[in-house]
Amino acid sequence: MSRGVLIYVLSAVALALGALSLISAVSAPSTDPLIFARDLSISLVALAVGAAAPLLLRKFNKEG
Repeated sequence: MSRGVLIYVLSAVALALGALSLISAVSAPSTDPLIFARDLSISLVALAVGAAAPLLLRKFNKEG
């Protein structure tokens, strides 16, 4: 079960970093639209990975 704990911890880290990055990108947006789009996409990917990891762990770790 240590792998599950590791997945949950890394998921929480990804969610926290994604949220912080999103707040940073929205509160002080870059003047260059490409850099702003890059920052937003990195934030959204981090949030998506953080949310999807525990769901995928539960789906593929079913016993029986």
